[in-house]
Amino acid sequence: MRSRWIRSYPAARAATLTFALLLATSTGAAEPPSFFTALDQYGNNDYAACSSILSDLHRQGIPFPEGGELLLVECTAAAGDHAAAFAYIDALLASGRLPLDDLRTKERPGLDALRGDPAWPAVLKRVMAEEKKHAALRDAPLRQALLAREAKDQAAQHAAIAAGGGDAWRQTTPVSEANATWLKAVIAEKGWPGMARVGRDGAKAAWLIVQHADHDPAFQAQALALMQKASEAGDADPADMALLTDRVLLAQGKPQRYGTQFADAGHGVMELRPTEDLTTLDARRRAVGLQPLDAYKAMLAEMYGKQVK
Repeated sequence: MRSRWIRSYPAARAATLTFALLLATSTGAAEPPSFFTALDQYGNNDYAACSSILSDLHRQGIPFPEGGELLLVECTAAAGDHAAAFAYIDALLASGRLPLDDLRTKERPGLDALRGDPAWPAVLKRVMAEEKKHAALRDAPLRQALLAREAKDQAAQHAAIAAGGGDAWRQTTPVSEANATWLKAVIAEKGWPGMARVGRDGAKAAWLIVQHADHDPAFQAQALALMQKASEAGDADPADMALLTDRVLLAQGKPQRYGTQFADAGHGVMELRPTEDLTTLDARRRAVGLQPLDAYKAMLAEMYGKQVK
């Protein structure tokens, strides 16, 4: 089963990386080892290797895709090191990137083992306290509004994909324009809706609205500056920031930096749009939690049923 957290062409939603999708495999291991190398090891039930790779990346401060922190806990626990897994939970609680509901309920070998550990009740108490703290800081109405807007966006996007793309993308314009106008007003009043304020899913929805606002490149550039600050503070996903960076650069007539955007070249072919130094592209992608370009191309080809160059 392949993880479908596709992040571009031309505007597909970055689906949340959860453990429902963590049996995926990338198309070949990247060098040096990346999150996706660890994901392969997890799919092969080599939990110790998965834990070792992710632990090293965590120490280096290299970001994981959304939900990846839970895989670190899962692999470490499944490898038998419950003490280290509990230590990761404690260290990650305040970050807002550890999906606490999944931590408490997802059925996976490592998580199941942790819940059977005598130390679990005390850890669970801390998790519940952190959930309450996060909930108290959130703007629940804004989060719900963002999720509703995202749902409309996705309905329009998927309808265009089902219609074969091309001119069908024009049908998405009214939704994208209405969402952008609304979000622009929200930002003017409240600032950027980061993870602390609207949760991981709400922040993802805000990014998606901006990502699809190609009709308003000035707004995209404004939002990118806000997202960059939020990402530095741990309040936005670095991969989302990278995707928006590419949109903004291309709109300014410059090469993209992270290789996330493709163009329809006709005859059933998609091509990578102009990109900075290709020799170091995978290193830049790895630094923001994106998979290697070849793996990304393979997933785009699977999703759209087209050749990807």
